[in-house]
Amino acid sequence: MGESMIRKQQMEQRTQQILHTALNLFCEKGIEDTSVDEIAKAAGVGPATIYRYFETKAELAVSAGTAYWQMVAGKYTDALSQKDYQEQSGLRQMEWIFHIYSEIFEKEFLFLKFIQEFDIFIQRYHISKEHLENYEEQILNLRPYMTNALEKGLRDGSLIFSYTVDEIYFSITHTLLSLMQKLACSGHILSSDERVGLALQVEITGGLLLKGLSSEVSKVSPL
Repeated sequence: MGESMIRKQQMEQRTQQILHTALNLFCEKGIEDTSVDEIAKAAGVGPATIYRYFETKAELAVSAGTAYWQMVAGKYTDALSQKDYQEQSGLRQMEWIFHIYSEIFEKEFLFLKFIQEFDIFIQRYHISKEHLENYEEQILNLRPYMTNALEKGLRDGSLIFSYTVDEIYFSITHTLLSLMQKLACSGHILSSDERVGLALQVEITGGLLLKGLSSEVSKVSPL
């Protein structure tokens, strides 16, 4: 193995070490309250080393968020490549997808809290869309799973809707993710919040959205 290859591997290992450490601290303390010095100390490197790999803390946060999306998505999308899933109707495939949303809510609270704070962080520091391209790509990598199910549902008659597939996809994704992030971050602020379990709220919302796609109600024109 050549010296340049060894150096490249060492750089990749160091990058992953910094990202892993940063992500742990971001989840534990919050992005805003975690300093580059703290990340460097926990990673066993100097601050100058971090700035050698990431020009700013914002760039580090975006890279950490990108890696987090990729990691979480990989844990839950394998099931959508199985033969049993592929043979289902569009409606049944959507049910699988909605079940995965519920699983993510129940098992990935830290992830949901992170992306809620991440959204606030990028708005506060006016991080450009260009700097978020890789982050957005990880999110959109999940898009074909739902759009394929929606298109299949239209073909096999198990789903009925008059909007475009993209309009349905973005509406569902934004609705469920926004609800999940809010409940993960502030689902127990008021005493009335305890009346209905948080996971049940996600399940009910998903069920109502799916019912709208699989009934004549979805044919009604928007007000």
